[in-house]
Amino acid sequence: MKYFVMLPGDTDESAMFESNELGENTGFGVFWAGSGLKVLMKIVDKKPEILPDVRIKTDKGKELTVEQFLTQIQKLKVRTN
Repeated sequence: MKYFVMLPGDTDESAMFESNELGENTGFGVFWAGSGLKVLMKIVDKKPEILPDVRIKTDKGKELTVEQFLTQIQKLKVRTN
């Protein structure tokens, strides 16, 4: 399943940008991180006040909070390309 970070003002079309792709759970205990994970980490470090307004969408159209997303991937090994 692929995950996308949606910032205030982003549209569903924004999810198509590489900068919005958080990454993908491949089903083998690995989460392959995308550029969006760096964006999310930067928000946590520099602008944590907007975290309640950040949405995470899946490729299936489901919306998650940042906390729900992190809970889903907490047991996975995070890898980058």
